[in-house]
Amino acid sequence: MTLRYKFALPINLMLLLVLGTSLVWEWRRQEATGMTLLQARLDEEARFVRAAYHSFGMSPRFVAFLRAFCHASDTSASPEHQVALVDGTRVVASAAEHARRPMEPVRLAAMGEGTWTRREGGESFLVGVLGKGTERIVVAESTRAVADRVRANLKSQAVWFLGAAVLLFGAINFVMGRAVLRPIGRIARAVCALEGGRLGVEVASPNNDELGMLARQFNAMSRSLADQADAARWEMETARRVQSELDPPEHVQIGGIELAGRCLQAGPVGGDVYDVRLLPGGRVGLLIADLSGHNVAAALHTAMVRAIVWREAEQARSPGDVMSRLNDELCRNLPEGHFATAFFGWFDPENEQLHYANAGHPPALLRDAVGVTSQLEPTMPLLGIIPDLPESEVVVSFGPGSRLLVFSDGLTEAANPQGDLWGDGELSASLEADDEPEALVSAVLKRAAEFRGGEASQDDVTIVLAACAPVLAGPTTGQPVSATARAPIANS
Repeated sequence: MTLRYKFALPINLMLLLVLGTSLVWEWRRQEATGMTLLQARLDEEARFVRAAYHSFGMSPRFVAFLRAFCHASDTSASPEHQVALVDGTRVVASAAEHARRPMEPVRLAAMGEGTWTRREGGESFLVGVLGKGTERIVVAESTRAVADRVRANLKSQAVWFLGAAVLLFGAINFVMGRAVLRPIGRIARAVCALEGGRLGVEVASPNNDELGMLARQFNAMSRSLADQADAARWEMETARRVQSELDPPEHVQIGGIELAGRCLQAGPVGGDVYDVRLLPGGRVGLLIADLSGHNVAAALHTAMVRAIVWREAEQARSPGDVMSRLNDELCRNLPEGHFATAFFGWFDPENEQLHYANAGHPPALLRDAVGVTSQLEPTMPLLGIIPDLPESEVVVSFGPGSRLLVFSDGLTEAANPQGDLWGDGELSASLEADDEPEALVSAVLKRAAEFRGGEASQDDVTIVLAACAPVLAGPTTGQPVSATARAPIANS
């Protein structure tokens, strides 16, 4: 129900009730006035009749006076007018020849002196009784004339009342609509627009009343929300740009390892991180981590993970040692209820080996030189839950022709419109193809997008394919692989 019906309709109904009450009150007032006048006339006639009786006595002159006085011979004057002189139980004289419903004077006189209202034959009569002793003057008159005059007057007055009511209703509704309902409607539409995402929408507020003040306060709130949203978008864009600039190139060859990787965040920033770096001794480090959350806090945590891993990897004994130290840091710094999964390892091209530790991350897929595909299962639990995890690593062969596919759960848990999960079945089949790493990664991401039916991914997606390439001459101390180094590395 709209505000007009909640607010204007009750007021109109109240005005209508006042109008109806006024008409009823006027009807009662006019009826009472008419009856009072009729009663006064009947009392006066009774006194005149009694005076004539005292003057003429019971004689023909008195009877003639009685008939002439009550206009009994003139039916248009008062056809229901009845006058009688009663002595005890005897009617001395009466005049009611033209009355349609003659009444019994003796019975009326027995009612006693005063004015009475009686109904005879469905019609109302006003009866006046005046006298002393056994002699009574009885005067009766139908109240129909009074009722007719009241109805005629009310019809005329009702027209005036109706006209005044229409003008009053129109004026009240015009003022109410212009001063109350229209401003409230503008504010309501602005609130709906703000709810729909139109930050900064404003309401015209020409008035200085409470509604004008409310509109101005709404405008200030809307502008503040728009400014905050702009600031948040700017901060989010800055965070996205910083996070994306920290990612390595999509295709890079370093230390004898060719890598193609993509890190696609579900929002402007996210909790997935992928990085590769040349470590001392010619090792090539590879990090893929997935932190809970898809907001700025998760992006900050990925930067922290990246920094801790590469700092510890300089001196750590094994990838498992790096993961153990990272876990201790996350236990101290991650908010309660947050955690991370990670796959970290380093390639040793000289010895044709891969040293890795998997902390609760989805199993990576390894295809060896002879084409056999195996899963690299987790070696440690989730990170950031309990401190002092024992280090654990696995060493596998990774020589020329070997390929490693590492991914986050956002890829395998992609859902189609029916709610089915994609799984890792097609990943194993894709790894068996001899496509170039960059083409293979692009094909997998395209197939996952098709499986989702064009819907955006609800989770961050990271995929990295590492292939063993011929060992190239290069530095032996590690430096981060960044976008600025893309061309020199790709051409090495």
